[in-house]
Amino acid sequence: MSPHLLINAALFQLTWFAAVLFGVVAGLACVLLLAIHGARGGIKTADLVLGSLAAAVGFGLDTVWIHTGILDFNGAVIAPPWIVVLWLATGLTINHSLQPMARRPLPGAVAAGLVAPVSYLSGEALGAISIPRPELLAVVSITWFFLFAFVFSTVAPFINRLFVHRQHGESAR
Repeated sequence: MSPHLLINAALFQLTWFAAVLFGVVAGLACVLLLAIHGARGGIKTADLVLGSLAAAVGFGLDTVWIHTGILDFNGAVIAPPWIVVLWLATGLTINHSLQPMARRPLPGAVAAGLVAPVSYLSGEALGAISIPRPELLAVVSITWFFLFAFVFSTVAPFINRLFVHRQHGESAR
């Protein structure tokens, strides 16, 4: 893995811990670092679009999981801002540290599905969320599998074709 991808992955992990332990402001400060570093990788507009889409979808999913009793963000009725920051950060990694998984959508989606429960269980261990019925994390895992399969196989390639061509002065096909 290249130094760029390793730094991107490290900045994502820093963002994860900052947002979970210290909240949205710390998380956003780290997302800014992640975005600046990603911009050095050359896919600026596509990254911002992927990050924005990930934040919107993540907000919706986590809000649904709150209302279905899968997750409890300390009594919140909608996904709290710090978790939306994590989804934004995830979107900013798709063209960088997640790129090897994005190039192989099926194994990448399997990995995402396996990581999903670990991420939420880690957040619970740090006191950021509660998981009333851990067996229901299987729903989260399956959702992440299908979501990331779609993102890696369809959404990211489409957005990259659309915006990378425009960034380089070419027309999108």
